Amino acid sequence: MPHIIHQEAGSAYDSLGERLDRIAAETAPLVRNVTQLDLPEPVVIRTMKVPHWKKAHRRASKDQLKRESREIGASSQSEAKRIRRQRLFSMRILWPTMLGQAVELEPGKPELLILPEALQLAGRLGDDPVLYKILAHEMTHLAQYCASGGAVWAAQDTLYPSLRGTEERDYSFLLEGHAYWADRQVTAKLFGKPVSTDEPSPDASSLYLKMFKSPLRSEAVERDRRSLDSVTSILEATGAATFNRVWTDPDLTPLKSETSKPELWEQRMT
Repeated sequence: MPHIIHQEAGSAYDSLGERLDRIAAETAPLVRNVTQLDLPEPVVIRTMKVPHWKKAHRRASKDQLKRESREIGASSQSEAKRIRRQRLFSMRILWPTMLGQAVELEPGKPELLILPEALQLAGRLGDDPVLYKILAHEMTHLAQYCASGGAVWAAQDTLYPSLRGTEERDYSFLLEGHAYWADRQVTAKLFGKPVSTDEPSPDASSLYLKMFKSPLRSEAVERDRRSLDSVTSILEATGAATFNRVWTDPDLTPLKSETSKPELWEQRMT
């Protein structure tokens, strides 16, 4: 399955680019087999320096604000600007925890970003099993994009959830639960058991450890576990082919009122 590596993080990380090339070649076919979803052709993987990553997100979100405001004919941008500010602030603060990211910095061009500086702070720069997990997880997000023609990402990332009618849908619960399920399946096939990042690396920096132990991260981890358990339960009951209806039927996306009691969504899906 074709993929392209753009190593833009500097020559110090050339060896990482070579390892990502090898790992991507092994991981992409497994993601496709496990999820029964297609990936973009080619899969684009880009390593970036943190300042360039921040700048790219600022530019993309500014373009999105203009584009969505025009498309929806919004009389006010106050909601959209507030959401945009919150997202950019979160990224500025939390970038050390963003080891990999599936994004659409340009419309119609989903790609997988890797921040080597974040990997280094996390003590994962030389940890190949974790790189397999990261690529499997983020490639699954790319597969979700392809399966929905980009619609699921657009619904999750909109700056106008109330005007788009998506404010009651919990896209993160769906997308992350599915990606965590897939990366566990892929790494179990490769290593005999799922690769876990539940415990920090002994080589992690003090900055990363501080974020790793924060209450905010603990809440996110617990939420991800609930979403993983819920998606796993549905997939075990229905199989991937039936589950994958969710990418083309927006009504199957879990409601926020359901994800606090995941059995309600599971009942609808099965």
